[in-house]
Amino acid sequence: MKTWDVVIIGGGVIGLSLAWQLRKSGASVLVVEKGEPAREATGAAAGMIAHCDPGNRPELAELIAGSARLYPEFVNELRAEAFESPDLRAEGTIAFLGDDEVPLCDGIVPLDQAELVRVEPLIARRGRVFLLPECSVDPPKLGRALEKAARTLGVDFVTGSAVTEVALLAGHAAGVRTAKSFYASTAVVNCAGAWASQIKPFGLPTRPVKGQMVCVVPQAGSHTSGPVIRHVVRAPEVYIVPRSDGRLILGATNEENGFDKRVDSDVVQRLHRAASDIVPQIKCMRIHDAWAGLRPGSPDGLPIMGATSLPGYFAATGHYRDGIMLAPVTALLMTQLLTGRAPEIDIAAFSPRRFSVAG
Repeated sequence: MKTWDVVIIGGGVIGLSLAWQLRKSGASVLVVEKGEPAREATGAAAGMIAHCDPGNRPELAELIAGSARLYPEFVNELRAEAFESPDLRAEGTIAFLGDDEVPLCDGIVPLDQAELVRVEPLIARRGRVFLLPECSVDPPKLGRALEKAARTLGVDFVTGSAVTEVALLAGHAAGVRTAKSFYASTAVVNCAGAWASQIKPFGLPTRPVKGQMVCVVPQAGSHTSGPVIRHVVRAPEVYIVPRSDGRLILGATNEENGFDKRVDSDVVQRLHRAASDIVPQIKCMRIHDAWAGLRPGSPDGLPIMGATSLPGYFAATGHYRDGIMLAPVTALLMTQLLTGRAPEIDIAAFSPRRFSVAG
């Protein structure tokens, strides 16, 4: 029977990033994914690396800052190994903030109305606005690049097969079971996102938080080359994320509706109108697609990372809206932990053991 050093449950951006980093460290790795890699929350995400967002939890500040620093090299390595680009865009974010909101990073630039028009002429919104030194990626492309890089380095994959439980041997995690098979390993990491709670012997306390999103594109026959705006735009009622091929991603809702991924046409129209109020040219763009993703929330709103009370069983889940942003630093810190090194950023506050269900 083949045995791996680590079995990772879940092939989203967290699981794929961790698999890639672990394999680079020399570990043998198997990813077991219930569907196809990067098709759930990862594929549905907007891709903002919003490390300056005043809404970020203070407890996450060090993780967020560390991941933002890692992102350029993270993407460069992916390009070199996978020969694919995740469309990293570093033009920055134009953020409309309330009077009591303060951006959480260095390098912010307040913009008056004349400066805003100079930076992004098509924005009609008025208000207290800042240019933030943030970037964005295209999550489906990021997922494809991570999967390709991991496979190239020798990570094994089992897809279309949901893990039902962590197998035990003498009180230690010894692999995972699906409905049809058993996969043996020295360590297991639950990266199953919103589905992490369904893995026995104890479920990690994640829950699905639905986010509906919309993609708009130029009308047929339009001579527009590239996106109509260069910057990510963030306002309280909507955000707009440009892609290099001309698409604009509009989002997003936060809904506690279980595992329901249905799209509401009224929500689609509301997001389209809100974005059009900020950039009137969007009103003339065509709605190309709409979808919903299920973010993995946790009871206290913080990631669940580290060792559980079961020896050999680890967690890297519960990243809520920050999975894309925190993928590089999560992969780095969990790789350090799983290979016997002390994580360079203290992750004690995110331990699964803070929840009684996880020990």
